[in-house]
Amino acid sequence: MSRKKLLWTVWAVVPVLLAIWWFGPGQDLQARTRVASTVEQAITAAEGKDWKLAAELFGQAIGEAPSDSPESNRWLRLRASHAEFMSGNTWNGISGMEEVLAEAKEADPALARDARARIATAQYFATWKLRLEGAKPEVWKPEAEKARQHFRLLAEDAEARGAAETEDLKKNVESVIWLERMDLAELQSLPLPGVCGFFFSTPS
Repeated sequence: MSRKKLLWTVWAVVPVLLAIWWFGPGQDLQARTRVASTVEQAITAAEGKDWKLAAELFGQAIGEAPSDSPESNRWLRLRASHAEFMSGNTWNGISGMEEVLAEAKEADPALARDARARIATAQYFATWKLRLEGAKPEVWKPEAEKARQHFRLLAEDAEARGAAETEDLKKNVESVIWLERMDLAELQSLPLPGVCGFFFSTPS
């Protein structure tokens, strides 16, 4: 992989059938079916890169989902915040994903890894865009540092688990360092990383 390309490492959207299971036994079947249908529409919108619609649908699903299921609430909020970021609401989207990460660190390690990977990728993109917009180093450097730290933590965790994505995550750390060190004139000659360029893979 070229150091000039970030390897996006964000894991796959949980299948709709698993989402139905998350909404739990004992719930009204009609209500669960309605939520699952909304989630399926949101996933379809995301796959079609209609991020604004995806954000709206994931938000709708949050309102429809059972209030006593924190797992499904966090899962839906992460997808809604990610879609919001992808639709252009950069900082609101990142903030929402950070809230999910803070809640999931102890309760749901797998979701926390997912959230951290999405946040790191978002902050990498935000850093690139801030630099192109002429932001001062004191503005863009903190975002780059956050991205680097998130990718570093992901790489360390993946290595400890013997996960297949370890090397890709290490390369992501290098990509952030490359972005920080690159001369602005050279950066301006490169195409902006696509905000839709997330690579989805199965978690180890």
